[in-house]
Amino acid sequence: MQRAALPERWYEELLRWFAEQGRRFPWRESTAGWYEILVAEIMLQRTRAETVLKIYREFLSRYPTPQELCKADEDDLRSFFKRLGLINRASRLKHAVCVIIKRFGGRPPCSADKLKAVPGIGDYIASVLLSRVCGIPTPFVDSNVVRVMSRVLGVTGRFSDVKEVVEKAIAESVPSELLVDVNTAIIDLAALICKPRRPRCGQCPLRNVCIQRVYTG
Repeated sequence: MQRAALPERWYEELLRWFAEQGRRFPWRESTAGWYEILVAEIMLQRTRAETVLKIYREFLSRYPTPQELCKADEDDLRSFFKRLGLINRASRLKHAVCVIIKRFGGRPPCSADKLKAVPGIGDYIASVLLSRVCGIPTPFVDSNVVRVMSRVLGVTGRFSDVKEVVEKAIAESVPSELLVDVNTAIIDLAALICKPRRPRCGQCPLRNVCIQRVYTG
């Protein structure tokens, strides 16, 4: 069964859970700028946040500004990303930062199309930057968010179709001023509770509104 719409204020229990159980990372702090956020998001692609945390502060200590990173030696960068197991991200991050400096004067454009024209920035990172840097409420939805919300909504199908349904459901049901917190809470819920296998439904703050939980027990 697919839910027609999310219940009003469905996210309230989620936010209460997030306030108590949510993870705390430096790139989520209100003081984090576009550079700190972009570094984290590229590091986080298909990598656990706890793994990224081990090198994140060290990386920013060595390259504290976008300009420093843009001038960085490629081999030095690769040595950092080798510790994440994905060396190719070194050039991707440097290229993205250099393009933002040279093409946009050192600040990401507040346009989804222009952001996605920057090498290394796709839908998800563009949405994160729009929401957290530009103040433009935009759901940032990756495979983890899709997993959680597709279960809540009872939606199945092609990933691209389900992703579109999830984005629309979040955008239409969450007040703009809460969107970043709700979206981040869903990410943590995916990591800690709503796992791909053996989700801990009994501990989930969304268990009373989740279609999959209702129909599978």
